[in-house]
Amino acid sequence: MRHLVLLAIAATLFVGCGRPEKSIHVTETRELTLHDRSYPGNLQDKPPLSWRRLPGTQFRLINYVTGRDDSVEIVVGESQGAVLENANRWLGQFGLTPLQSLDFLGKTEMLGKEAYIVEGEGTYTPGMGKGVQEDFGMIGVIRQSGSNIITLKMTGPAEEIEKARDGFFEYMRSYVVIEDHFITSPSGS
Repeated sequence: MRHLVLLAIAATLFVGCGRPEKSIHVTETRELTLHDRSYPGNLQDKPPLSWRRLPGTQFRLINYVTGRDDSVEIVVGESQGAVLENANRWLGQFGLTPLQSLDFLGKTEMLGKEAYIVEGEGTYTPGMGKGVQEDFGMIGVIRQSGSNIITLKMTGPAEEIEKARDGFFEYMRSYVVIEDHFITSPSGS
């Protein structure tokens, strides 16, 4: 009886071995273009492994969550306006006094140009139908880009923001502008 069971198992395993091979024949090739890859805003980024990417939206080119229960949001956006008015909007979400000058903000470099660091902590009122959050924190970076601004903002529970601080700035430094959307002719001319 034991031999019959082993024979039945062996027969089952070898049934799939007789399938015909499938092959693919390439008839032409082309260079990859921007449409073959996903680089929102032409930015290639390298997030920490603990960040989980979410789909972008109209105002969020790149969107991540991290932290305990995905409580920290990291958002990259491009919008209109000036650095100071956007910094004050963010500070206003924490009930903080508007700034009169960019001189009160920290500075960094993002994408090869000067950018400003905006930070807040306390009661967070994000708007857009989201409820008020106590003991929240925010680190943001705003950079002028022609007539637009590029923003990078991380919000979440204050203790989670502090834990993610180094990864946030490392992420910001990982940006590479991708400009491979130009299609060259097959002859290379």
